[in-house]
Amino acid sequence: MAEFEYIDKPEQLNAFLQKAQHSEWISLDTEFIREKTYYPRLCLIQLATADDLVCIDPLNIEDLSAFFTWLQNPKMLKVFHAAWQDLEILYHLSGQVPAPIFDTQIAAAVLGLGDQLGYARLVEELLGVQLDKSQSRTDWARRPLTHQQLDYAIDDVRYLRQIYPLLKQRLQETGRLNWLNKPFERLTEASEYTPDPWLSWERVKGVQLLKPRQLAVLRELCAWREELAIQKDLPRRWLLTDEVLVDMARMKNRDLHDFADIRGLSTEQIARYGQGWLELIRRAQALPAEEWPDLPRRRKLDAELSLVADLLMVIVNQQALAHNISATMLANRVQIEKMLTEGRTQLSDDWRGSLVNDLFAHILSGRACVRVQDQSLKIDA
Repeated sequence: MAEFEYIDKPEQLNAFLQKAQHSEWISLDTEFIREKTYYPRLCLIQLATADDLVCIDPLNIEDLSAFFTWLQNPKMLKVFHAAWQDLEILYHLSGQVPAPIFDTQIAAAVLGLGDQLGYARLVEELLGVQLDKSQSRTDWARRPLTHQQLDYAIDDVRYLRQIYPLLKQRLQETGRLNWLNKPFERLTEASEYTPDPWLSWERVKGVQLLKPRQLAVLRELCAWREELAIQKDLPRRWLLTDEVLVDMARMKNRDLHDFADIRGLSTEQIARYGQGWLELIRRAQALPAEEWPDLPRRRKLDAELSLVADLLMVIVNQQALAHNISATMLANRVQIEKMLTEGRTQLSDDWRGSLVNDLFAHILSGRACVRVQDQSLKIDA
């Protein structure tokens, strides 16, 4: 098994970056913790090039600017598995999203290997290797890390380096490589990783229990919580739990003493923040009805349109079967119903749409029909 270099000094990092500056592609993974912070705390960077395996210790190297500059090389492809969290932390620390990227989890789904396939499952599927899982609960912020812990971490790129060429070859053979362009481009947009406090209310547990006017209150309080969590770099739940926010949004009397009746609020919190909460609540309550937020409601289809949705789902399943991919990767019932209620005939403008858009348009316009022949579904367009 190939050994790796542990890099915990600036001169080591600079030497590696110089050596790897002309790499066409690299595989990359990170280890981090975020139990006690709003933003993830980067604890380890694992990298593989064609020639080298390295673990970079960001806790012992204060200035990573040279690394982030190197990572922005547009001629170097960055390969991840389930890239979102890695890209989030890299964007938070550097202000830029590395690009271009390749996500092996998305590629595996497009090839029909499974939806949201875990890294260990993918390694076993493609390489026949069972990964050691004994270090999955490691506290990556502790030092020193043992060789066993580091070997566990480097496996995340050791085998990723082998998996990427295999997936790329299969994608080329099946003509699906360009299917990934838009999903990968979306992952490199900074807006994906920029928190919007004003929209944070939409993720609150129990939000569906509130009326629009109460949602206006919840929106104000959630934005306050999100902004304070960012400012203090604390988990949002440490400031106020979702349950407390929902109870606050349902308050009727809007008096400082009413907070004392809410389970989960301390007297210290009320003394410190209560007056500000009241101002937010009153401001939200004063909004005109047209400015109240509302949850997207799933419009119920009438009986005839529901049958049309059934038919389009048959098309989805037929195309998924024909291309050996999961039907859920292609479209679900909610997406189909939304498309119909909005009067659209196009599912999307990415690879999913390329498989069904024309068929949907032909079916909906009456230019195509579905029939059964020899126990197989046929679409005449």
